[in-house]
Amino acid sequence: MDLEEHCGAVAAQMRAVAEAGAFDGRMTPVNQLYLHLCQRWDPHTNTVLVFTRDVGHHTSGWFKNPDYERCLHLSLSPAPAALWTPRGRDLDRAVRDAWLAAFFREHVRLLWAESPKTRQGRRAGVWHWRLFCDEHWRPIHPRGEVYGTELIAIGWQSWSERQARIITAPGMDPG
Repeated sequence: MDLEEHCGAVAAQMRAVAEAGAFDGRMTPVNQLYLHLCQRWDPHTNTVLVFTRDVGHHTSGWFKNPDYERCLHLSLSPAPAALWTPRGRDLDRAVRDAWLAAFFREHVRLLWAESPKTRQGRRAGVWHWRLFCDEHWRPIHPRGEVYGTELIAIGWQSWSERQARIITAPGMDPG
């Protein structure tokens, strides 16, 4: 099985699991179970993946634009040192792009990428990829700004500041 087929098979399984629930950002027992079920280490690509359906971004105050209430959210990182394989620590571009294509298919061009913001996230090399959706979970093209002004003020970049740099063809360079 080649890389694209492998990633496609794993993504299909993870999408099915994610569709059984949604994560609203609170660490309740139900949400913790959902996150646990939505996480996977893939030894073939040496990748840790978390794929969830996220809800409540606008109503919680996280994003100022009501269009950003829900998204499909993929977090990708290389496996931690305890799980390193002969492939090494880093996710290469081909692996990252194969995962993005497997999860988001023809909607890759609509993705919003977010680099790690916390010390722990930077150490782990976690990148977050979001496909924003309407109330029926249909992908939307982002419009307007994502974050409220208080997050932009501390250095988080808004959609318009990031978009031109994020999605490039044929590879997507997250920065």
